[in-house]
Amino acid sequence: MIFLGVLIWSSYSVYVLNKTSIYAENGLLENIQVFTIAIACLVLFLPVVYQKRTDKLILLFFSFLCLSFALREVDVEDLNIPSVLKYIGSGIGRNVLLAAGFVTMFSYAMFNITHYKNVLSSFLVSKEGAWIITAGVLLCIGEVFENMSFVSHHVLLEELSEL
Repeated sequence: MIFLGVLIWSSYSVYVLNKTSIYAENGLLENIQVFTIAIACLVLFLPVVYQKRTDKLILLFFSFLCLSFALREVDVEDLNIPSVLKYIGSGIGRNVLLAAGFVTMFSYAMFNITHYKNVLSSFLVSKEGAWIITAGVLLCIGEVFENMSFVSHHVLLEELSEL
């Protein structure tokens, strides 16, 4: 319901009131995306730390994926933070951090591939897996809208799809 409200409000604001700043770089929609991604990252990470589960690596992967999305959306180099955090959160530092994290997780999964293949198969056919797959499809749709400059307010459609 919250998303539907944001969808209606932002569409009305852009198409009727012509407030295009809503979908501008570092604008309101991008900030809502980062907030949503941060919440998802925590929701996926906390069970890894506080619960005994067999799917911890899957949850850790998706939590780390959320972190990568957040680092993609936030212009870390423009924030008033220490230089070391700017280096880690942007450019080559971000790419190395993310590559190291994903390679480490995949390497760990390879040691028990049968278990994680079964866990992943079960996860993908679950309700949560369906949400993850839907989110991936929406990200792809957002990418399509990003390149459709002939569509009026295509960036709004991209940002809403990503959200």
